[in-house]
This record gives sequence, C-alpha cells and structure tokens, in this order.
Amino acid sequence: MLSHLATQLLVAFNITGPILLILSLGLVFRRIGLLNEEFVRIGNKLVFNVTLPCLLFLSTATRPIQQSLNAPLVLFAAACTVGAVVLLWLLAPLFVDRDRRGVFTQSAFRGNMGIVGLALCVNAYGDQILAKAGVYMALMTILYNLLATLILAKDKTKGILSIWQNPLIIGVCLGLGWSTLSLPLPEFVEQSGRYFAQMTLPLALLCIGASLRWQSFKTNSKDVMWATGFKLVVVPALVTLLAIWQGYRDEDLGVFFLMMAAPTAVAAFVMARQMTSHGHLAAESVALSTALSPFTVTAGLLLLGLANLI
Repeated sequence: MLSHLATQLLVAFNITGPILLILSLGLVFRRIGLLNEEFVRIGNKLVFNVTLPCLLFLSTATRPIQQSLNAPLVLFAAACTVGAVVLLWLLAPLFVDRDRRGVFTQSAFRGNMGIVGLALCVNAYGDQILAKAGVYMALMTILYNLLATLILAKDKTKGILSIWQNPLIIGVCLGLGWSTLSLPLPEFVEQSGRYFAQMTLPLALLCIGASLRWQSFKTNSKDVMWATGFKLVVVPALVTLLAIWQGYRDEDLGVFFLMMAAPTAVAAFVMARQMTSHGHLAAESVALSTALSPFTVTAGLLLLGLANLI
C-alpha cells in the first residue's frame, strides 16, 4: 500500500513539479533583476499572439480532425462550466459584496487552460495530447469569453464579437481547416512554426511566475481566498465526480481534470480591469491560485491515481 502511494505521488509530482519549478524560477529571476516588467509584458504578448497560436495550429493541422476533436468530452465540459457559473453566481452574495459578484464568479470558474492546463496535459500524456487538448481549450475559451462577457460587460454585443479576434481561437480554427483539407504543410513552414511552438510553455510559465503580485491581498484576502478555494478545490472536485459518474476514465478524465483544475486565467484579470472597478480582486486570485495550483493538482492526481481512474 505504501509503495503504491509513493508511486502515485511520484507520478503526480512529475506532472506538476516542472510547472512549480518554472513558475518559481520566474519569480526568482524577477527578484534578482534577470527579468523585468517590460520582458514580462512583451513575453506575454509574444506568447498570446504568436507562439501559442503556432503551437495550436501545428498540433491540429498535422493530425486528422477526428483525432483532435472529442465532441462528447467538450460538450460535457461545456455543460459543467455553465452549471458551475450559474451555481457560483447564485452563491456569490454569500461570500462577497454584490458589486463584486461578476468578478468573483469569473475568478472562480475561468481557468488558465492555454498555458498551465496545456502544460499539465503535455507533462501527463506527452506531445501527442496537444491536438486533443488544444481543440478542447479553444472551444472552451470561446465559452469562457462568452460567459465572462455576459456577467461582466455593459456592452455585451461588443464583448461577444471580440471573441472571434482571439489569436488562440484563430490558430485552432485555421489548423482544423487545414486538417480538413488534408494538405501537407511545407517542411520549412512546419519546422519554423515548431521553433516558435517550442518557446511557448517555458516562456509563458516564466512570465506568469515573474508577474505574480500580492499588493492588495491584505485588503481583499477573504474574497480572494474564497474565489481561489472554489477555483482549485470545489469546482474541480464537483465536476470531476460528475465525470467519473458519467463513465469518463483514463486520458479523457485526466485531460478534463487537469483543464478544470488549472488556476485562474490571467485573462480574468484583463477583462475584470477593463469592464469593472475590481480588477485587483481578479489579479490577486490569479496570483494565489497560480501559487497553490501545483499542490491542489498534485493532490487530485494522487487521489485519481490511487483509485485507478487515470
């Protein structure tokens, strides 16, 4: 029993450990002056607009579409997400002031699938999972943006139209279109794209680590802790139990759990800052959930592994 526990713990830590290490290095590099605010700003912009879209495009364009799209899993995840948002919206007044309701709800459901979620999936299942996880992430990102716009934006039409300008969604849609046409990519284009794609996860994780901030945590500590608790523990636990009940196992269950257990996305802060006066609540939720997620994800993976579900 102890040897099985140790084995599962090692497997779980091998998935989350690299994430924790690179996040920590980003924080250390900023403290010693090796990284600065300008590097983080430009690095995040490069990842969002170039390297991550390249990674998602190549992952989907070079594989048959039937290998990339797991429609039942995506539909199940979408239903769980909508249900979670409704539940969080109804419960929010019990934990935060009503004027913070939208920001709290977004911070508690919107996960960083594009960086942390993908990185966890790759660590768990290898590069071959990128196409499936990338399509899952892109479709869920559309839903995330739609739901966030509905609960935050005053001009909801403008917010919804802006979803289709997201480079990540464009990258996956182009990749799926190329895959559907069954056209080969020129070798020099594919190799050049892979150079960019290989930069994505380490650069993005370094930038996230370097951008962690705690300035207003003392004044928002209770709200942030509640939002983080729902994001890392309550919501992943409930939806994963539902997935198990629905019969999901192995790789599908693993991808679903890792995506749902990802920390609050940086995009939650961006939207909260643009649409409300409570961006600081989202910023501290991003910081705290990112710092704690390697430990909560490890615990979840350990439990699922001990139960022989993944």
